[in-house]
Amino acid sequence: MKTEKLFWQNPYLREFTANILSTEIYEKDPTKFIVIMDRTAFYPEGGGQPWDEGKIGNSNVSYVYEEEEIIYHVVDEAPTEKENIFCAIQWERRFDFMQQHLGQHILSHSFEELYNASTVGFHLGRDFVTIDIHQPSLTTEEIRLVEEKANKIIYDNLEVKSIFPTKDEVFKLPLRKQPSVEDNIRIIEIDGLDYSPCGGTHPKNTGSVGIIKIRKWEKNKDSLRIEFVCGLRGLKDFYWKNSQINELSNLLSVKDIEAQDAVTKLYQEHKELNKTLKNLKKTLLDYRVKELYLDAKEVKGYFLVVKEFEGEDFKELKTMASALSLYPKTIALLGTKNEKAQVVFSCSKEVPANMNQLFKEVISLINGKGGGNATSAQGGGDEIYNLESLLKAAEQKIMIEYIK
Repeated sequence: MKTEKLFWQNPYLREFTANILSTEIYEKDPTKFIVIMDRTAFYPEGGGQPWDEGKIGNSNVSYVYEEEEIIYHVVDEAPTEKENIFCAIQWERRFDFMQQHLGQHILSHSFEELYNASTVGFHLGRDFVTIDIHQPSLTTEEIRLVEEKANKIIYDNLEVKSIFPTKDEVFKLPLRKQPSVEDNIRIIEIDGLDYSPCGGTHPKNTGSVGIIKIRKWEKNKDSLRIEFVCGLRGLKDFYWKNSQINELSNLLSVKDIEAQDAVTKLYQEHKELNKTLKNLKKTLLDYRVKELYLDAKEVKGYFLVVKEFEGEDFKELKTMASALSLYPKTIALLGTKNEKAQVVFSCSKEVPANMNQLFKEVISLINGKGGGNATSAQGGGDEIYNLESLLKAAEQKIMIEYIK
């Protein structure tokens, strides 16, 4: 027995009564049940539109789907009543989907009318709606024109009708896309302007969509993905954007219309300052490396740099060790104390020492780990208090065992 689709008869129907034909355990989740009724106003998932939620008696409806024209309602508990059971859909959720879905029809029509760009994909998400259009790219101005055309259709408050033409009548209609079914074809008509096969729910007038706002667009394979919002979603989107613009303009002491220019200027100044700071830090680092080399201990013709730092950034420590290894016959044993003890060993190529081997021999002193190669090794451990002992042990091994 096919389920009578009350949502097709009246998409504004919020409450209704129905008879339960069967109740079974939901196989995918045995803690829930599946209810089949003789008729329903609950829209099942399909055509890009999510399902309705609500109540069947005292049971909460969490999912609705359709198979072979029978609509299945997933509920949290089996209803006790069977006949004339009172049902109610969650109206805010439904009306939101109605706004977004009709908005999609309007926007798809506008893209096709202006740029012959057909819609090849549609997704109605919790926060945003997307359509994929068969178009490689569009400019900002072209997007603006589409948006203006779509909202003009909303302002005209055109009538929206659902019609069920015969097979012969279908081919006489100027359809925007071909139907995916052969029987019970339902067409959504926007007052002679747009005809599209669709099984979803929509408001009875385009004015109910409120607004269509395109948020962004990007390349998606061979198509262009358009992200947009309609109705209350559009208003909420404006709320937070307007709030941020006002806060930014107040923070920068400029008018709201000047906020972008002010932020751009600030960003450019920040980039320049970062560039200057980076150059200064490099110059300072060069001086520090040179100072470390000049203070190096000479051991049998080689130069040994041993230094423990407090709070030194490990990235800079590695840079210093690398720079020191460019000096001839130089060995660097550097360590720093941060949240943990970190060390880096390096040497120039002509030094007869293996830094990775040396590192492995002493790293246990700080309960650490790491590794490297013959000219460079690094790592860290959690026994910070033993960092000095590690560096001294490594220094002794260099002087006694490695350089003879």
